[in-house]
Amino acid sequence: MTVGKARLIGACWLACTAISLSAQDCHLALRGRVVDADTREPLGYATVAVAGIGRGAIADANGVFVIPDLCEGTTYTVTVSHVECAHETKIIRLTENTELNFFLHHHLLDEVLVVEKAVAPTPAQSAVSTAGSELAAAQGVNLGEALKRLPGVSVLNTGATIAKPIIQGLHSNRIAIVANNVALEGQQWGAEHAPEIDPFTAQRITVVKGAAGVRYGVGAMAGAIVLEPAPLREPDGIGGWISLGGYSNGRAGVAAGAMDWKVPGTTLAIRVQGTAKRSGNLHAPDYYLGNTGAAELNFSALAGWKTGRWSHEVAATRFSQRIGILRAAHVGNLTDLQRAIDSPVPLNNEDVFSYDIDRPRQQVQHHLARYRTSFRISEKWKFSSQYAFQFNNRREYDVVRQNGSAADKPQLSFRLWTNALDLALEHFPIRHWEGGIGVQGIQQLNDVGKGGLIPDYNTLGGSVWLLERWRRFPYPWEYEIGLRYDYRQTNATTSGSLNTVDTIVHFGSLSGTAGIIYHIHKNLTATVNTGYAWRPPHVNELFARGVHHGAGTYEEGRPDLLPEKAWNSNLTLQYQRDHANLTLTVYRNQINNFIYLDPRRAFVLTSRGAFPAYLYAQADAVLHGLDVGASMPVVWGLAAEGRASVLRGYRLARDSGETTAHRDWLPLMPTDRFQYGLKWTANRTRGSREITDGRETFVRLLATTALHQTRIPESGLLQDAPAAFTLWSLEAGHTFALGKDKKQMLEVGLTVQNIGNTRYREYLNFFRFFTDEPGTNAGVRAKWVF
Repeated sequence: MTVGKARLIGACWLACTAISLSAQDCHLALRGRVVDADTREPLGYATVAVAGIGRGAIADANGVFVIPDLCEGTTYTVTVSHVECAHETKIIRLTENTELNFFLHHHLLDEVLVVEKAVAPTPAQSAVSTAGSELAAAQGVNLGEALKRLPGVSVLNTGATIAKPIIQGLHSNRIAIVANNVALEGQQWGAEHAPEIDPFTAQRITVVKGAAGVRYGVGAMAGAIVLEPAPLREPDGIGGWISLGGYSNGRAGVAAGAMDWKVPGTTLAIRVQGTAKRSGNLHAPDYYLGNTGAAELNFSALAGWKTGRWSHEVAATRFSQRIGILRAAHVGNLTDLQRAIDSPVPLNNEDVFSYDIDRPRQQVQHHLARYRTSFRISEKWKFSSQYAFQFNNRREYDVVRQNGSAADKPQLSFRLWTNALDLALEHFPIRHWEGGIGVQGIQQLNDVGKGGLIPDYNTLGGSVWLLERWRRFPYPWEYEIGLRYDYRQTNATTSGSLNTVDTIVHFGSLSGTAGIIYHIHKNLTATVNTGYAWRPPHVNELFARGVHHGAGTYEEGRPDLLPEKAWNSNLTLQYQRDHANLTLTVYRNQINNFIYLDPRRAFVLTSRGAFPAYLYAQADAVLHGLDVGASMPVVWGLAAEGRASVLRGYRLARDSGETTAHRDWLPLMPTDRFQYGLKWTANRTRGSREITDGRETFVRLLATTALHQTRIPESGLLQDAPAAFTLWSLEAGHTFALGKDKKQMLEVGLTVQNIGNTRYREYLNFFRFFTDEPGTNAGVRAKWVF
């Protein structure tokens, strides 16, 4: 072969190689963090090298690194090194933007073959989370307490023992609660029906704000609350945790624990978890609140395994709760009811401590079982299916004046069976688009065994959805679009002297979402989202008529109600740098045919006593406001914190004969609320950038100010709102490393709520007419992680 021919062949080979390389998609990124495997401290300035291509990166002071412009479908060998630590090598095959964390030991490691973990995309909707020490401080109370500090989240109370989360002014059937990868199906329609959720099952709780119907269905018109459990154990062996807590107000005790077992030599991992709670009568600053004890006993189990391309997961939970209802809120006649509202202290109140839970009370059990499987069709495609069964059994006991068998029976009982099937075909990035399409089916049977407040009903429904996301690192723009159609048919039947129902109603509509994320700077991101969502009226809103014993109200529905249709838009700016962060969200929610409980000045006298009247009404409404959360370092380890939630909600009402609508404030809207304080964190002196696993040592002093609610309807029972108030709270926590290898931990914490034992009443508490809120509550907790 001549030299000329050799050069020609070489040039052709180079050209073909260049063409082949240019055809590859080399816009993927590998990012991650390098930490000490024993202390979990970041290893700053570690060297990250990709063998064979001469590429790499130097981690920053927080151990974070990014290697851009890697090729899709290519297998890379990545080696990380750091002074005084052994190298760690991992082999991965990139199919999408990937996050890969390295844990370096002080002894030699072998080469490890790992499965890549996809980078969690930035939410295309406004979202806030609680985890670590903040979640641990509230897990022993209830879900509402765990979330009420988040901007845009407030709580609707029925007395001191029942709390429902509110997202930007909306609650109950307008919020989807997703636990164990299943949307909770209980009697959410009741304002005093607290979610049947054990916060101890979650490692992180995320609140998605705004229309989320495409992701979570018709129950997510206002957003969703997603409880994320800790991942199952990967190394062979046994681990777990045990948590104990005690609280002064109500002399409450909480015990919870979990055990994880990875069966050696198999892919099977198992977790069992349980929680027990007990509390007695709570104490306001000047008196005990009679019959406000509570008891709870919960269990859950989770198992997962893999067989070839198949992944399987099976789970079961049982939630059981008994809640006492303030006895002073149930009175016998209209005169006594007016006297109770006018009195500064509760009437007919047992001003003593007791663990007894008498009438009136609620007893609730919720059972869930699910099986989920997924099949990896190829590197790009995955098929998954899930079946979930839920059974909710709720009983409400009113005060009775009979003896014998009648004294043991509930006045209201609801039993709800739910079967749900989900099928989804999802794909990993294809030309930077990732997402999927799916179908869902649901069947519900509700049996009202006692009371007749709402009719029996049988619901059938189906959904089809499509959701896609585009992102291409390091391109600063991301896009998300989604579309969903839902259909519901309900057959409601009942008979009685006051309310006879035998009808079929059916509703169907589209939902949609569109979001844009712009990474303005590495520390600053802007997110714009707009979504259309809808919700059919629930059976209680259509046909309820009678006394709702748990709420202490008389409620009456309207059979002519139309579906709610909402257009929600929001803009979120998020800035984060080192220990400073700022999140600002402005939103507007236009809801046509908004359904609400309209409180009336009149009271209704029944055979059970006298109760304030609430009638379901409907009008177009607008809710708009802003949520702010910020943290700013002051001196080393000390940061100033602040949160604010401001909401305006009004209806467009028309009087008889008017052609144009006028504005009137909506009832039961959250007051403007501000939180501000200082937090000192010891771990930040060692350079930790992000602490979210409860291992920090900290002290926090926080004040909460709720303003007087002046934006109330022109007429109605809620016309007189309570005064503004400010409460102070204190939190502290520390973690001890245990054992020779320092891998076990003992986390201890202290909380003191309402330090000043302030007398106050919450506007969004149905029992604020009868009693003050609880006084000072000091709590201690300890958690052993092994």
